[in-house]
Amino acid sequence: MVALRCTAKLLGRVGLPQEVISPTTTILGDWYAAPLNVGSRRYVLLISEHSRLPVFMAGRDLKHLADNFPDALMKVLWGLGVSAVAIQRELEAMHPAVIAKTNSRSHLGTLTDFANLLGWQLQGQTDPDLVQTAVELAHTPMAAATRRAYFPDQLTRQLLEG
Repeated sequence: MVALRCTAKLLGRVGLPQEVISPTTTILGDWYAAPLNVGSRRYVLLISEHSRLPVFMAGRDLKHLADNFPDALMKVLWGLGVSAVAIQRELEAMHPAVIAKTNSRSHLGTLTDFANLLGWQLQGQTDPDLVQTAVELAHTPMAAATRRAYFPDQLTRQLLEG
């Protein structure tokens, strides 16, 4: 089970949140999600609870975000060089996925920081490669209160392959 913890703005497009009863069964934890507009294009940015790995998706068909997210995550993990066995294990642990409210200001801050970086990075691009963009963003240094400085891509590989 995994929770996709959406901002209030995204919940308005995705649907009503559910109460999270069971703990997350994934290694990467819950996922925090926010809408992102770059020019006239709409996207969704998600980050992992435990590694802050970003996943960047097109902002269409938001009613099916929980169904579409695993495929987007798989492509990013593959782009990071995570083994097929580790990817499959993480994807299987994600079922079912529920839509929930955010519960961490720290993760919202990371979403905001990444959104600002993406706004600059994607300016003027008409058709960005969403997987490559997420893989590049995953090498942004982080300094969360619970860890020393780290890179989301490296921490993700450690957690999944560990």
